[in-house]
Amino acid sequence: MRRTSVVELVVDKNAGKKLELLCSLSSRLWNEVNYAGRWMFFEKKGVGLKTTYKEFYEKYRVLIGSATAQQVLDKNNEAWRSFFKLLKIKKEGRLPHSSPRSTHPGTRRKTIGRISGLSLGKTV
Repeated sequence: MRRTSVVELVVDKNAGKKLELLCSLSSRLWNEVNYAGRWMFFEKKGVGLKTTYKEFYEKYRVLIGSATAQQVLDKNNEAWRSFFKLLKIKKEGRLPHSSPRSTHPGTRRKTIGRISGLSLGKTV
């Protein structure tokens, strides 16, 4: 069982635009590093998590900050490791039939208003 906490952010228009940009760039980082991983996987070159990490970290750390870039890249690496673990279990025949199929990590959508609870134009 998981617990979800909902937080409502009340920010001014300028801060809201900055948050939208930060979210958009974070999503773009996820999609770019994921695309590189998919390309390597389907070309049967092996997914080099460390090399893609370094390449995209250097590109995005100045745009979204080093801590944010690290978190996005770590989550993407975690998703790929989980995918490879599922492939191994499936190959060994230990994947239960009730389990969902093992698919590579997906992309993040580019939807406006993805930030739930973000109120623009109000100040605290």
